Amino acid sequence: MADHDSNQQMENENEKDYGVLLYYKYTAVPDLQNLFDFYHSNCTSLSLLGRVRISSHGVNVTVGGRLRALEEHIEAVKSNALFEGTDFKLASCLEPLNDQVAKECGFTSLSVRIVKELVTLSSHPLLKSPEISNAGRHLSAAEFHSVLQNAGIKCQEKTSSSDKKLILLDARNMYETRIGKFDTPDVKTLDPEIRQYSDLPSWIDNNSDKLRGNNILM
Repeated sequence: MADHDSNQQMENENEKDYGVLLYYKYTAVPDLQNLFDFYHSNCTSLSLLGRVRISSHGVNVTVGGRLRALEEHIEAVKSNALFEGTDFKLASCLEPLNDQVAKECGFTSLSVRIVKELVTLSSHPLLKSPEISNAGRHLSAAEFHSVLQNAGIKCQEKTSSSDKKLILLDARNMYETRIGKFDTPDVKTLDPEIRQYSDLPSWIDNNSDKLRGNNILM
């Protein structure tokens, strides 16, 4: 009987655990309204709060709630073939201590919207995406870590690009950089201290002299 009570207590505690879930998926969405209805219904029924952005190019989601509810949401999303291969980032954390913290984190209400851009870089979105050539290369987490770790060795190598410095541009917003920042010998880290990602382009325009001619990690 004691074991049963203990297990029941653990289950009750697990139900109260709070968490945050982040994920995005770039994929062609054939029916925006259908996906909007799913998110509104599912998140409301599970009492999830946060932000859901849907476009014809995919979804961008940040929601908070009880861990068990977040896990149920993940399973529901996985049942849709559109989200195959999605990387769900789920972390347990303390529930917002007060309304001010909850407001800053964006967890005071549920916002589900259909938008033109998943990640807004301007208050006036371009009518046509720019032609991009000579773009940067995506690095896995292991590759990114390796570049930072070997920065000192790279600086000592005599190559045609030896005059180039390795600079890390931390494009996260100030709420994220409060938690922790990169500190690597021989690598200068630039922190724009932006409130939101859409502030980044103007910062780059005003600080291009710090970036031009160097090898940039983001």
